[in-house]
Amino acid sequence: MSITTSTWSFFNSVPPLLSSSPYSSIKIVTSLTPLNPVDASFALPELGSKRRRRKWRATDGSGEKQSGAVASPATKSFGDDNAVDSASAVVRNFYGGINAHDVDSVQYLIAENCVYEDLVFPQPFVGRKEILEFFKKFTNSTSKDLQFVIDDLSTEDSSSVGVIWHLEWKGKAFPFSKGCSFYRLEMINGRRQITYGRDCVEPAIKPGDATLTAIRSVTWLLQQFPQLAKWL
Repeated sequence: MSITTSTWSFFNSVPPLLSSSPYSSIKIVTSLTPLNPVDASFALPELGSKRRRRKWRATDGSGEKQSGAVASPATKSFGDDNAVDSASAVVRNFYGGINAHDVDSVQYLIAENCVYEDLVFPQPFVGRKEILEFFKKFTNSTSKDLQFVIDDLSTEDSSSVGVIWHLEWKGKAFPFSKGCSFYRLEMINGRRQITYGRDCVEPAIKPGDATLTAIRSVTWLLQQFPQLAKWL
């Protein structure tokens, strides 16, 4: 689209209400001068730089469910090439990609040497490749009807984010699915990435007071036989 430097003007004469009125003739002149193409560049973003967006479910700090949009982390928004997502935005986009079963879209949110602990598993997942393989197995074994819903998320820290979440199946709470997660993030090559994560999930079996009994028993054994500490 070309923009010329022509000036458009229009004139409009308003007939007088009274012949004796001092405002018997009002002449309106409006001159519109187009912006210089350089100055107007912000108004015409290139379509090629527009981000892909996906819908996902989220909540604000009060726990009220909201509807949010997740942008692909592999692309940038027009007019904002130097912007860096906040730590909380990175984590939100991470959950958005998992909910969409689009693991590839979150790969650049994860640092190459990231360590991810899911306490359901005996060993942590180390490195971006291993972490992505884990989440691909997770999404392949579940349905998109099963969604992470964020109940609360910290937003003030630029390097650490805490999340409280639960799972829902078609909008209804899924049993034994409450959890909380912690993420540590760092700036790497101009991009904020997750370098460490830990998931703690609600257990299906709840031992209750038996847990305190077990802790007391183990503590007594360690006091009586200090050499057992090496097995911890």
